Amino acid sequence: MRMHHLIPALALALAGCIGPETMPQLEAETKALRQEIAQGREELQGHGKGSVIRDLITLRMAIQEQTLAMLEQRRAAGSWRTKLAYIVNGKPWVAAGDAEKRAGELAMRLKTARKGRESDLDRAKGADEAVKPLYAMSAATRTVLIAQLEYQLAGYRHGFPAYYVPFHRSAGQALPQVIEAPAGGPAVVR
Repeated sequence: MRMHHLIPALALALAGCIGPETMPQLEAETKALRQEIAQGREELQGHGKGSVIRDLITLRMAIQEQTLAMLEQRRAAGSWRTKLAYIVNGKPWVAAGDAEKRAGELAMRLKTARKGRESDLDRAKGADEAVKPLYAMSAATRTVLIAQLEYQLAGYRHGFPAYYVPFHRSAGQALPQVIEAPAGGPAVVR
């Protein structure tokens, strides 16, 4: 390759590189997600097929696996000094101008959801046998919410689309329309 061809390619590649302060964060987040997914696999062993809690654990793990894939993609792009672009609903995706503010708001919602899950787990410990499954189901549901919020937070922090819509398409069924909500509100699926 001639030198005059190399310089523009190098400039293009460096334009999208991830800063060195972000790489350790990405590595820490991917390591933590791998551990959470492994924990989810262990949790599945305690619940039979068709149980609501097993289905919630499976949903949570699917969200975590999606988050992990996006973070690994960002990490690989940073390692190779490659810029990533995303297409959502056929249009180029652009990060929200107030992503930092949205990330702060999501962090607060995440903190609240985690407290709720811990409260459910504590209540389940001292509850009657008839009520324990309700607390366990509530905790599992909150854990799905936590996984969704963590995905969105990772998206805002690392520059990828910050919403997740688990959707299995049937024959003839159109894909749902995802519209990012204003700051502080959830994404809307239509």
